[in-house]
Amino acid sequence: MATDIKNTTLPKIPIGGWVAAQLEACVRCGICAGACPFYAVLGTPQVSPVWKLELLQRLYRQRHSLVGRIAAALGLEKRLTAADLAAWQEYNFAACSTCNRCSMACPMGIAVGQLLHQVRDILAEQGAAPENLLKMKASVQAEKNVFGYPAYERAGWVEYMDAAPPDLYMRSQAEIVYFVGCVTSFAPRTQRIAEAFVQLLEAAGVNFTLLGEGEACCGFPLRSAGMLAEAQALIQANAAAVQAAGARTVVFTCPACRLMWLEEYARLLPGVRLLHASELLEELIAEGRIQLQPVAHSFTYHDPCDLARTGGVYDPPRRVLQAIPELRLVEVSERRENGLCCGGGGDVEMVAPHNVRAVAQQTVGKLKATGAERLATACPQCLRVLEQAGGGWPALDIVEIVARSAGVVDE
Repeated sequence: MATDIKNTTLPKIPIGGWVAAQLEACVRCGICAGACPFYAVLGTPQVSPVWKLELLQRLYRQRHSLVGRIAAALGLEKRLTAADLAAWQEYNFAACSTCNRCSMACPMGIAVGQLLHQVRDILAEQGAAPENLLKMKASVQAEKNVFGYPAYERAGWVEYMDAAPPDLYMRSQAEIVYFVGCVTSFAPRTQRIAEAFVQLLEAAGVNFTLLGEGEACCGFPLRSAGMLAEAQALIQANAAAVQAAGARTVVFTCPACRLMWLEEYARLLPGVRLLHASELLEELIAEGRIQLQPVAHSFTYHDPCDLARTGGVYDPPRRVLQAIPELRLVEVSERRENGLCCGGGGDVEMVAPHNVRAVAQQTVGKLKATGAERLATACPQCLRVLEQAGGGWPALDIVEIVARSAGVVDE
């Protein structure tokens, strides 16, 4: 639901030099539209990346360009008002997963994805964030998770495990902190990823801990909603919890959490490694601490956007899969930097779940076309939305595949 916005003139919104240079470089060729998964399924020109940037373009022209100021003064171009933000609220929050495929496609090298984040920042600052994202913010502020569940239930999944140790994997000091994340902590399907991962770590003799109730949302959903300032308290609390544990590594099964920590936490934790689970699993397998048995199935691997294209991790998940005897990896043509988007990132599921389903169904169709028996991915949100769109096609997180191969969980 769109937030009600009054028809008033916009206050002065500064546009820095980097943004201005990027906008000046845009020739509006529209090539980015061909990379946008939401434009592909919806077919509406307004959801193409170049149109989503129109708000920023008009602000720049009318506030920072002589030609634009003259056109607005003479009535040749309508002045932007707060009421105009309602349309961009729909285009940017309901049809953009911040997957960054548009940036990879731009022939001018423009960071389209970063500019779209700037638009979200402006919309949120002007009170034009969708109602459901404001509810999400309230949930995070009250219970430190996007679902609004009680904070003390964050590690509740551990209590239901058959073989959980008496300390429930919560130790006061540890070399590694496993930062579980909101989706994996509370969504029933993805809790199985966390269960498999802690059992793998235990079997490998890793000195690790969960933060339990001391873990808060990483802040990524707030940043995606243009509310980075509201995430600062979460960032400080999570960083302090890692420091208190004496950890030198933080590991994530959620790529969005990892990306947020790399970009917003790293300066607070000098010398602390921030790894995706696939990177740690690759190390443990190479060291002989995880023994793998045959898995006689073919898999196609889906590159999660926040792990691969934006996060820079392409090979560790593939090397982990290729280390499993008899597992056959069948690659889809759109992979690595050009990987497919599941549609479930960037808070879209909270605003327009029907759009997420449409993108996920398109992506599953391409992945199934490889002929692989099963789908592998490395992101809890990707797993959720692609499995729901898959019509019974078996889908597993890479952690679950390794855990089955290592014999720590059943097939």
